[in-house]
Amino acid sequence: MKTLLLAFVSLTFISASAFATPSNKSRFIPLLKTKLGDYKVVSASSSLCVDSQLSLINPVYPDAGFKLGSQIVFDSLHNGTRTTKKPDFCFVTSSFKYKSDGVDNSLRMSRCVDPVNEKTIRQSIEFVGNTTVKYTLDDPQVQCTFEKQAD
Repeated sequence: MKTLLLAFVSLTFISASAFATPSNKSRFIPLLKTKLGDYKVVSASSSLCVDSQLSLINPVYPDAGFKLGSQIVFDSLHNGTRTTKKPDFCFVTSSFKYKSDGVDNSLRMSRCVDPVNEKTIRQSIEFVGNTTVKYTLDDPQVQCTFEKQAD
């Protein structure tokens, strides 16, 4: 009986903790919303880095993701790892690691119709201070630094 009671109390505590502690994504989205706006490039290693607007893909549904201009996109924000099948392309496995100052995203394409498309891409956004955003992409090597413009 003591073992059953202990198990119940432990389960109740774990359940309460899970609901009381917000996920990293739930902390990241409010941070992201404070950073939205127009940004000017201060340093760039690629033509991918252009003056851009940091915006939500869907302002009503922030989990849809965000973009910095038209080519830097972090879509379908989720916790953990998710795999989807893209018809006539590949299985795409996406994972997000939310940090107190940004997010890392990994995309792995596997079991592709054309094996040349099989690869892993890693990209990250880091918020530095109140006005600076750093973007990195690992393949091809891209690094951009953006400065927020006054409203």
